[in-house]
Amino acid sequence: MQAATTSDPSPHDARPLSPVIIGAGIGGLATALALQRSVPRDRLGQITVLEKRSLADLDDDSAGAGAQVGPNGLRALEAIGGADLAEKWRGRCSSDVEGMAIMTPGGPMLIPELSDTGLPITFGRWGALRKILKDELDGDLVSIVADSSDSGDICGYEVDDVDGYVTLRTSDGRPLEERGNLVISAEGIRSTFRLLVNNDRRSLAPDEKAGLVAADIKDSGRVNIKAIVPVDMSPEYKSGYQYAWFAPDGGVGCFCGPAGAGSTYWALSIADSVDKESGEVSRFLSDDAHDDLPAVKDSVLERLKGLGTTDCNFAIDLVDRTDPGLIYVSRSEESSSVGPDLTSSDGKIVLVGDSAHGMSGSYGQNPALALEDAAVLASCLKSCEDGLGGALERYSKRRVERCLEIQRRSAERAARAMRGEEAGEDVSKWIHRWNVED
Repeated sequence: MQAATTSDPSPHDARPLSPVIIGAGIGGLATALALQRSVPRDRLGQITVLEKRSLADLDDDSAGAGAQVGPNGLRALEAIGGADLAEKWRGRCSSDVEGMAIMTPGGPMLIPELSDTGLPITFGRWGALRKILKDELDGDLVSIVADSSDSGDICGYEVDDVDGYVTLRTSDGRPLEERGNLVISAEGIRSTFRLLVNNDRRSLAPDEKAGLVAADIKDSGRVNIKAIVPVDMSPEYKSGYQYAWFAPDGGVGCFCGPAGAGSTYWALSIADSVDKESGEVSRFLSDDAHDDLPAVKDSVLERLKGLGTTDCNFAIDLVDRTDPGLIYVSRSEESSSVGPDLTSSDGKIVLVGDSAHGMSGSYGQNPALALEDAAVLASCLKSCEDGLGGALERYSKRRVERCLEIQRRSAERAARAMRGEEAGEDVSKWIHRWNVED
């Protein structure tokens, strides 16, 4: 465990906060917007966001697959950008989820979504959520440095003892021009800064990262394949419901549902197969096959049609109607642990989104947790009587506790189900009751 970040105010704390955010996904842009709105202007300098993709890519609201934002995520959106921001997501970009239908041989088993929060679960396009966050940014205060190939090649940083500013360095030792007195890592589960924080270091040798990532990330033994297609669900399906089917052996899971006006999402989770005699593991798609999307589509259709059931026809129909270029493929991965700290011992690095917790997509909470992170970090930084280090400690403690509790409750519920006992608490309801003061 790294040494605790000091909560004593530093002489450098008198300077305006000038963060450099690595990554312009949901977590990075949400954090930039939350800081823009929450931190007093006399204490906030320039916010810089480094992103390896182009500005045109960031403006593409059709990019990405689905983003589920439940009541907790909607509250986070409101904390980040006001009620109007949450309404933009609900009104223009997403669909409210009214329930789940589990496909069975006897027909769909309908499970209404009975929220006790007064807010719905919503589902829409990931790119649309990113776009509405980006459009709320003040261009005079927030600078997005796009096409930054160096942002994906950072291997460490140095801190200037005079002004407390951080200089980022690439794998070949070059310094980046962009400097700030706080680095906010939002570049995803393979974050270099997550490795630096966890190992209490300021740099990695170029050949170290692959090994540290392999030790830090768990592969669940499944591949996730998904897309959003510009069609409405067939009239035979209940309006507002998500549909799911699970193979009896657990090898395949199929999902679909509305994703905004005129759009439907589908998602598949396919397990690796294991030879009973040799124990050899065979992946449904090899890593080098992920980019051949027409072949991926053909392989998916062949697999689904070979299952010998009509219960997954909803998925077959949607996959068949999908332009291969809209398909996204990824291994199901999660960080091997959360915490114990989300900030570096020198108080110069803080982690948000998948850089912070990289939890399994099976929770359906990745976008919402990134929004929670942004809202809580801005709330902590809004008032810094105990200095920047103290604010970061409070953020780290709150977010680690939250994520560990989600994991604990979910694991307990799953274990009860495996023992044939009643599932007990509905974990999702506890997750959804979050608010920014928790």
